[in-house]
Amino acid sequence: MIGLIDKVLMDLSQEIEARKKGLTGSNEIPSVLQLESISDELIKMKRVLSPINYYPTYTRQIVDSWDIHSKIGDKLLAVAQEYKKLK
Repeated sequence: MIGLIDKVLMDLSQEIEARKKGLTGSNEIPSVLQLESISDELIKMKRVLSPINYYPTYTRQIVDSWDIHSKIGDKLLAVAQEYKKLK
């Protein structure tokens, strides 16, 4: 699980940097702020490793407002699904 979270954190970091450099539109969903917030949640997930003690809230944001074809969104949702199985 830690390796999976680390991999997605790396992808997320690259996405944040690309947006900060202006490689995507500044008004696009997700925003840099939203991506940074999700990064914080992933770090907390990695530290706690228990969906009973901590479960991320970013999944609702992705499902409700992100492009259905978002590759990073798919990866983040997959991490949440695997994390949920840790019970």
